[in-house]
Amino acid sequence: MRYLKSILNHFEKVLITLSMIIMVVLIFIQVFTRYVMGDAMTGMEEAARYLFIWLIFLSIGIGFSDKAHISIDIIIDRLPIAAQKALRQFVYIVLFGIFIYFTYQGYLLVENMMGFGQNSATLQIPMWLVYLSLPVGFLFASLRLIQTSINLWKEDDNQIEKEGPIL
Repeated sequence: MRYLKSILNHFEKVLITLSMIIMVVLIFIQVFTRYVMGDAMTGMEEAARYLFIWLIFLSIGIGFSDKAHISIDIIIDRLPIAAQKALRQFVYIVLFGIFIYFTYQGYLLVENMMGFGQNSATLQIPMWLVYLSLPVGFLFASLRLIQTSINLWKEDDNQIEKEGPIL
């Protein structure tokens, strides 16, 4: 389990870091060519936008493992530790169901986009590559949710009191 966790951590963080670096470089080149050279390079803005979409969907799972998602915890903090764990587990199960549904619907969307054969306006890349971010991101988020759910029952009860957010 730890080996799988480390592979998943490394893979996601490398993808996110690379897409962020490439996106920043593309935006820098776009701004430089527009304002210094006087003529903007075509496609840089579009590529940065598509990388940003991938970045968002890949980051959903990291938010669960780092407990970085926003939540309202005024009620859960007042419950006993066992009830807190049970409520968190219930939320994780509901979210897992939603994420699996989104993964399946994203797969259907990608399949439809492949059938349409639509390409992006400037770069002429297949649009299904952009839409593929949806099922991939929610699949990774589902794996992270399973990991977070397992860790919920492994962690010390004293850490639950300090932890705070439900997600």
